[in-house]
Amino acid sequence: MWRLLSSPARFYDSRRSEPADWQTAAAAPLLCAVLQGIGALVVGARTRPAIEEALAGRFGRTGLPSEYVMAVVSALSYPMLFGVLTLAMLALNALARTPGPADRLTEFTALGFYTQVPHAVLAIALAWIWEPDAMRLPAGASTAEFLVALNHYRDTLLSGPLPSTVRLLSVYSLIWLAAVLSMALKVTTKAPRGTTVAACVALLTICVGPPMVGMLLEIVR
Repeated sequence: MWRLLSSPARFYDSRRSEPADWQTAAAAPLLCAVLQGIGALVVGARTRPAIEEALAGRFGRTGLPSEYVMAVVSALSYPMLFGVLTLAMLALNALARTPGPADRLTEFTALGFYTQVPHAVLAIALAWIWEPDAMRLPAGASTAEFLVALNHYRDTLLSGPLPSTVRLLSVYSLIWLAAVLSMALKVTTKAPRGTTVAACVALLTICVGPPMVGMLLEIVR
């Protein structure tokens, strides 16, 4: 897979003449999902004790979701992204003058997710060394005050050096994914440069649009 990371166009071009390897392809989004789930567990292990300590003796039970539930929900983001990108790639393929095989394009889309593995591994490493600040809650705080404090605590954590770095690298990694998939589409359909650029813009919107909107909402909030 090193060729995919170093020269995606050559990688996909060489794969066209080889039989489809669905096991290797399906392993890419699955591996990303597993790594995402592990990262969510590590982050939960870092932040949950601070929240539970702030809540101790105030509201009885915290009512916080299980860390495993949160990890599963977080891990599902990659299979969902794979499904959306596959539909987008097939739609762009249908618009091409010489559409390529849909099954091959689906395989290429799945293989593109290997580009996300370095970021996922780095995110786990940074989460492992991250030490979040304690959550401070005023004595006798009401439920409404606690929710405000929890929201402020979340914003403070996300603005820290390590979480900010992980989020920024996530955006860059998704940009890389969109660029790689546009190369896969070009190799499959032999699309001209202008069409490839337009496809890359569409894929960028899908990959980077949601996180960028979330960041903008945090800024204007």
